[in-house]
This record gives sequence, structure tokens and C-alpha cells, in this order.
Amino acid sequence: MKTRLIVIDTETGGLDSKTNALLSLSALDTLDGEVFTAMIKPSPEWIVEPEAMRVNGFTLDFLEKHGRPERGVMEDFALWLGERRYALLAGCNVAFDIGFLRAAGERVGLTLPLGYRSVDLQAVAWLAWEVGGLELPLGKDGLPKLSLSVISEALGLGRTSKTHNCLEDTMLTWACLSKIGRCVEMAPRVEVQP
Repeated sequence: MKTRLIVIDTETGGLDSKTNALLSLSALDTLDGEVFTAMIKPSPEWIVEPEAMRVNGFTLDFLEKHGRPERGVMEDFALWLGERRYALLAGCNVAFDIGFLRAAGERVGLTLPLGYRSVDLQAVAWLAWEVGGLELPLGKDGLPKLSLSVISEALGLGRTSKTHNCLEDTMLTWACLSKIGRCVEMAPRVEVQP
């Protein structure tokens, strides 16, 4: 691959970046293979919803014991970005992760040097499905299901755990992005009518 991607994933205390806690983050530089990963001690001022904890498998006690304060994690992440500043970001539902990273940075007074262009695995998988290069199960709405678990399974890749782990999910997202291009290449060619 010619382009440096920073593949990111987060685990959060809910779906709202303005009110829910950022619990962990991972990032992978696809050119040099370096990884940043950290768990965050949730602050009492940020909401951590029980359903989110069920999905990510964390407990508050575990995060309190193994996590670090948000400020230190975000400062270290900004340093890790270093010369990777403004690289092309990638992820599965990457806008969600970017929203949480920006919000956490703002809370500690940092403007993270995150680029404004991104590659979203869900969009790429939808395109591969649309052109006939990837078989995906359909939801009740008739559209393809686009979770990381579904996409990775369709590509012959898989998760090792049932809970979400941002480091594993970062690596799995990169594996999916690396493999999905071949699905599009192998799709039947369709004549576009003007």
C-alpha cells in the first residue's frame, strides 16, 4: 500500500461523545506497523452506560486498576501521532471513533492532529456488496449488515473474542481493508448507462 493509514478504534461508555466516557483507544500505523493502545480510567463526570460495558467487556474496577488518566493518554497519543500527523484515518465506522477522540482531546485542552480525510470499512464493504464482490447477510431493512463481525466473517476472517477489544478490532479492521480490495477487483463489470 502506498498511503499511510492510521487505523483507529475506540471503546466507549456509550454512543454520545459529548457525555459518554472514552474507555480505550488503539491505533495502527499501516506503514511502519507501530501501534498505540491505552485504557482510560473513567472520570465520574462522564457517563458509562451498562449496555456499553456489556458490549466491550470492561468493568469499572478493571479500568480503575489498569487504566490511565484521560489527559495522559491523550497527550501520549498526540505524541505518538508525531510525524503521522494528518495521515489518512481508517476504521470501521471511523466517524464515531474520530468524534470520541476529538471530544477527549478537547476535554484535556488538546487539538489532536487528526486528518480530515478517512476510509470507512463499512462504506467500502457496502460498495463491495453493491458491485457484487462481497456477500453480506441482509438486515430487516433489506440492506447489508455492516458490523465488523459480519464483514470480517464474510471475508473469511474472524474475531477471537465475543466482546469488543479495540486493539484486536484495529488489527481486524486493517485485515479487512487489506482483503476487501480484491473483492471489488473480482466483482463482475457492469456497464454504466449515461
